[in-house]
Parts: sequence; C-alpha cells; structure tokens
Amino acid sequence: MFSNAKVSTIFPMCNEEKFIGQSLDSIIVNDYPKEKLEVLVIDGMSEDGTREIVKRYIKQHPYIKLLENPQKYIPL
Repeated sequence: MFSNAKVSTIFPMCNEEKFIGQSLDSIIVNDYPKEKLEVLVIDGMSEDGTREIVKRYIKQHPYIKLLENPQKYIPL
C-alpha cells in the first residue's frame, strides 16, 4: 500500500558522538527500500566527533545527508 512512499527520518542533534552511530544503524538495517529513504541529520554545530561519524556513514549510504543548524535553533 505504501511501498511507493518516500520516507524521511530527521535527526536533530548536537554532540551525540556516543549515540548517533546506533541511531543511524537502526535506520540502515530497516528493510524499507533505500532508494525511497532519506535520512536528514541536522547538526547544531557539534563540538565532539559527531560530524565525523555522520560523514563516514554518508560515504557508504548516500541517502544520509548532513545539514547544519549554525544558530542551534530548536523549534517549539
């Protein structure tokens, strides 16, 4: 029924070095068609190794995107 739907997953985060890998892995192992999947990691200018971890994932999984949130804005 929804097999043609594109799915977006959004990860707003900042300094999540300990957890971002596990979070991305949980999406990667999903059996949803990867060509219909979009993972947006919105980084609030992390100062730990979070961005480097996400960049390594991007190299292997092109449906993962890293976007910057330089103002560290959090919608209410």
